[in-house]
Amino acid sequence: MNQLQYNTGAFRPARPPNTQTPQQRAIGIIFATTVEAAIVYALMASLGHKDAPPIVPPFNGYLIPEDKTVPLPPPPPVPIFEAPPVANTIAPVVELDYVPAQPKAITIPTLPPVVPPIVERQATLEPPPVITSSPARAIIATHTTPDYPPLARRLGQQGTLRLKLVVSEQGNVSEAVVVNSSGFPYLDNAAIEWVKQHWRYEPAKQGTRAVRAEVPAVVTFKLQ
Repeated sequence: MNQLQYNTGAFRPARPPNTQTPQQRAIGIIFATTVEAAIVYALMASLGHKDAPPIVPPFNGYLIPEDKTVPLPPPPPVPIFEAPPVANTIAPVVELDYVPAQPKAITIPTLPPVVPPIVERQATLEPPPVITSSPARAIIATHTTPDYPPLARRLGQQGTLRLKLVVSEQGNVSEAVVVNSSGFPYLDNAAIEWVKQHWRYEPAKQGTRAVRAEVPAVVTFKLQ
């Protein structure tokens, strides 16, 4: 270093090499910025900082005209009607002579007395109504042949029997009595049971009323 550099102050000692990392430098910058902001805030608070006055927008207005009241026209005058003069007239007096009518006499002719004719009555005897009667009629479709008893078939029994049947008001066979037997009890009993269960009749009638009646019947058992 020469004398000139020393006198003028141009001499600067050499700076040591920077050994800080980028992260350390960034932290230092943030810290310095925070400190400066705190100093500025403290100065503003100590000087009594005031907010700027608000800006008032310009006034735009217009005048509202006053309401004009239009006077209503006066009402028309009420017409006055004068009553017509009333003439004092007196009605004439009319007198009528009333003559009452004379009553008329009504004469009723006298009629001769009416004598009822004498009618001779003769006693007549009317014959009693004829009551017609009809016998019981067989309904052929129901008069079927009885089933042959198996035992009588095996024994070779056959024959003809005559029955007296009692037909009820409904047309059913209520009773069956053997008049002439076939000679074999198996055949007689089979015929009686079959006739009472299956045979039907149109009931006998007296006039229009159904009555009980007796009819004969014949049943034949014949081996084939």
